[in-house]
Amino acid sequence: MQLRIRAVGDLLLPLVNANGATLKGRYAGRDKTGAPLPDGEIVEQNSYYIRAADRGDVTAEEVSS
Repeated sequence: MQLRIRAVGDLLLPLVNANGATLKGRYAGRDKTGAPLPDGEIVEQNSYYIRAADRGDVTAEEVSS
C-alpha cells in the first residue's frame, strides 16, 4: 500500500527509502530545494510516515496502487 504525503508548513521530515534509511538532503513532500510539492509525494506505507502524520509533521492519505 502507498501513501500520498504532503509537507506541513515549515516542518521538515527526512525522506526514507523502503529499507528505512534516510535519503540525505531530501525531505518528505518537498522537492530538492525544500519547497513543498503541490501534489505531495507517493511513498510506501510504513510506520515512520504514519507516526509522522499522527504527530502532524506531514499529512498522509492512502492511494490505490
